[in-house]
Amino acid sequence: MIDLLRCPLEHEETWLVAAFSRMNGRFVMEGKLGCPVCNASYEVTDGIARFAEFTAPREGAAVEHDDAVRTAALLNLTRPGSLAVLCGNDAGVAEQVSAMTQCRVIALNPSSLIDETEYVAVIHALDRFPIGSASVDAVAIGDCDRMLADAARILRPSGRLTAPASSTLPEGFRELARDDVTVVCERVSPLVTIGRNR
Repeated sequence: MIDLLRCPLEHEETWLVAAFSRMNGRFVMEGKLGCPVCNASYEVTDGIARFAEFTAPREGAAVEHDDAVRTAALLNLTRPGSLAVLCGNDAGVAEQVSAMTQCRVIALNPSSLIDETEYVAVIHALDRFPIGSASVDAVAIGDCDRMLADAARILRPSGRLTAPASSTLPEGFRELARDDVTVVCERVSPLVTIGRNR
């Protein structure tokens, strides 16, 4: 999933330059990612792309099957090969959601240990998603509220977003459903102006 990654600093988007020092089969275990625009450098250690300092996740509680089913359903992950980003406490179901839906999943700032697979990657970041614009089908914000403002940028039109019910949704979203815990919304496609030649 390295092709999806971008520098999280606010400037022109471009692919990152990668240099790997240790691989485990097809998995990058150690290396560096460099931004050709601002020259920022980011470490890959233990298979995790680290765009920010992040406290090591703790051993989490057992994941309930119902939690994974609920996450997959709310995010409308019905198309194998789709890409979802699950953040914070929502990332705990990343492996189960991927196995159930055959989707690729990025676990961002997981609050528990996640085993990376060919379809599940772990990333640490701070205020912006280090992911290309309009490249993601679904985002579950979890407890990473500070990332909410950037969610519209990475979601494709009609992409789904789930967030805590108390969240204030940024512009560009249409609310689809809400309960006491979660709000579900959809990225609104930009309007296209149609004119008549005279």
